[in-house]
Amino acid sequence: ENVMQLVIFSCLVVFAIGQHHHLNNHELQQLVDPGFQSLDINPKDGLLEHDELSKLFDMRDTDGNGNLSREEFGAHTGLDFLFKDPLFDHFDTDHDGVLSKDEFVEKPFAEMNQNGDSEVSRHEFDHFYTQLLHHINQHHG
Repeated sequence: ENVMQLVIFSCLVVFAIGQHHHLNNHELQQLVDPGFQSLDINPKDGLLEHDELSKLFDMRDTDGNGNLSREEFGAHTGLDFLFKDPLFDHFDTDHDGVLSKDEFVEKPFAEMNQNGDSEVSRHEFDHFYTQLLHHINQHHG
C-alpha cells in the first residue's frame, strides 16, 4: 500500500516539475475550484462577499503589517501551488514585493464582480481565475 502511495506521489511530483505543457481549461478549472471553496467560508453560500475576502486577507497577514509577503501569500495558495509565484507577481502591480489589500482584494474583486453588486458568484470567480491562470500559463511555459 505504501509503495502505491509513493508511486502516486512521485507521479504528482514529476507532473508538477515537468509542467511545461500548457494546461487546458479543464485542468485550470480544477486548480480554481478548490480556491473558491476555501474562500467562501462565512457564510458558505456560493458567493464571495467583499467582507469575506477582506477578513481573509487580514487572517493571512500573519505579521499584521497590512501587506501579504510572498511567504504569507504562499501559505494562502499552498506552497506547492504551481502558479504561486506568477500569481503573486501578477497581483503585485507596483512591484514592491508585497501585496497590499488594494492589490489583492480591491482590484481583483472589482474585476471579478462583473455585475457590480457586493458579492462575487462562483461563476465570476471561476471565470476570472481561469482566464488569469490561462494567461499566466501561456506566458510562463
